Amino acid sequence: MDVVQPKQVLMQVEHLKKHFPIEKGFLKTVVGHVKAVDDVSLTIHRNETLGLVGESGSGKTTLGRCLIRAIEPTSGKITFTPQDSDPIDVMALDWRGLKEMRRKAALVFQNPYSSLDPRKTVLQIVGEPLVLHKIAKGDELVDRVQDLMQLVGLEVKHMNRYPHAFSGGQRQRIGIARALALKPEFIVADEPVSALDVSIQAQILNLLQDLRSELNLSFLFIAHGLSVIKHVSHRVAVMYVGKIVETGNVIDLFENPRHPYTEALLSAIPTPDPDRRMNRIILEGEVANPANPPSGCYFHPRCRYAIDICKQDTPPLVEQTPGHFAACHRTQELELIGVPLLD
Repeated sequence: MDVVQPKQVLMQVEHLKKHFPIEKGFLKTVVGHVKAVDDVSLTIHRNETLGLVGESGSGKTTLGRCLIRAIEPTSGKITFTPQDSDPIDVMALDWRGLKEMRRKAALVFQNPYSSLDPRKTVLQIVGEPLVLHKIAKGDELVDRVQDLMQLVGLEVKHMNRYPHAFSGGQRQRIGIARALALKPEFIVADEPVSALDVSIQAQILNLLQDLRSELNLSFLFIAHGLSVIKHVSHRVAVMYVGKIVETGNVIDLFENPRHPYTEALLSAIPTPDPDRRMNRIILEGEVANPANPPSGCYFHPRCRYAIDICKQDTPPLVEQTPGHFAACHRTQELELIGVPLLD
């Protein structure tokens, strides 16, 4: 994978929170909150793919949608700096500013079967952003949609077909074409291959990598497993119950994990080498309830290295080595097992 050269910050996220209220009774009295995103800070660089990984329910999708305010965050700061533009305070934008900002930031949905309107043709689906933003119409709109279809590997002659006429991989290409319609600089890819056959996943991953290089895009790539993340990401952020517990470049994080949760995720990666066997780490218990998380480190009830301080104090996300951050009280004393990245 090519290495990102001088790092220019595209998006800076500081102390972002999204708490969903829990309502009870006829009067819908708020009796608590689900802390889906709980004090997250991270950086996304220009022309970079940041992989976001974690178990189901960890808050990955909510975080991704909060970044472009598809979901309204509860609090925090998001600074977005498009090319040749002053920094934008995303949280302070009104609806006009948000509409303009979304020309530079787009979303690719997880399920290509439910994210496309079955009553519209490909021409209407891909061209919809161009129509809404009054960028193109008539023959110009048709030309723009044809260019986008060719860009993602679809045949132009099929643009008057409806989504049901396409396979899952082709539908996801349509979704990607729609996301690219306004020439964005940043794309949130929300598990874009998890609903596809394994044989098709590699094609979509390769397409996204080619588009990133060709169009100078930046991605937040959300996935369940590190086996997918390692192929597309420059850096990786590991999320557990609304919090980022570790971030680092893909090689360093895979080979030298600094958080026990990352170590457990790495141990589950299948290896193609029959002579090499991983000691699978089985996490006891269930993922913590974001509506009633445990005290201290949220991971401590399932962590085999937990000690008393882990149950009492929440560990901050601290830089352990240059560019490698972890939120663990014992990270300096533990020797965690990683996974060597094969060429």
